[in-house]
Amino acid sequence: METGHVVRFASQKHPFLVEAAPCLDLDCPCSIVTLKLIEVLPPGSPLHELMTCTMRVCLKTWIEHDPPPRSLEAESLVREFLARFPDKRIRELAKEFEQARAAQRRLESFSLSGPRDELVTYSNVIDQRGGVREKVWQHAFFFAFEGREFLVEDHYCANPDCDCRLVHLEFWERVHKFRPERHVIIEQRLMASFTLAGELKDTRFSEESASTTKHLLRAWMHRCCNHFQECQRRYDLIQAIGRRSFPPQPKRRIDPVPKENASPDRRPAESPRSVRRNDRCPCGSGLKFKRCCGRRAAMVD
Repeated sequence: METGHVVRFASQKHPFLVEAAPCLDLDCPCSIVTLKLIEVLPPGSPLHELMTCTMRVCLKTWIEHDPPPRSLEAESLVREFLARFPDKRIRELAKEFEQARAAQRRLESFSLSGPRDELVTYSNVIDQRGGVREKVWQHAFFFAFEGREFLVEDHYCANPDCDCRLVHLEFWERVHKFRPERHVIIEQRLMASFTLAGELKDTRFSEESASTTKHLLRAWMHRCCNHFQECQRRYDLIQAIGRRSFPPQPKRRIDPVPKENASPDRRPAESPRSVRRNDRCPCGSGLKFKRCCGRRAAMVD
């Protein structure tokens, strides 16, 4: 069995991706994480229903909690996984569990103090250390394009009075330097706005050529469209923070127009003599003059 987020089993041809979801109920004292194994098909493989398996495991004892009914094949996978998963990776999962709990506590107490129209970076909300600019990369999306590596950081509008439903994605390139010593630098390349459904709205700025920008964003929309579901979740979180951070703005009062200044729907003709009896009445009623304002003028006379 390999270490990391992808594992292999002796009884299975294809590897499995491991997804971990910790319990985020801060009132719950458990250390249970939900692990999901998802079969990974290599490119070009015939399509078939992917094999999946879910288990709830206590990180302190590494024992499954309340196992559900499973097929013999799935039960065999779970037993092999629990028996052979590396201790180092278990410790990493426990650390990730504590980080997720800390992030949840921060989300429940975080408030904004800047202008309500200012974009909010999800990394800065979820992690007190900051985001990509501060070399904290855990909360950014990873994206590879034509041999280049990008970290994509997401920004949102927190204004509770705004219903833009946009995510603003900032692309930072990871550039590997080998002289005078090996290190990695982060360069800001472009920023673009998308709807939460994945539709490109506009490019806010770009250090790339127009052609490269177009192909890069098109590749992102095609290969990373599944990330927009996570962006939807993050947008809702930022909006909830905005609602508790900013007081509701009073609705603008619209004063009624004084009667003397109000324009009537229909106004009588200035002079009956300027309009012939069978002409359309100039008040705009659509009737002949003799059957509208002309009749009233005759009655007055």
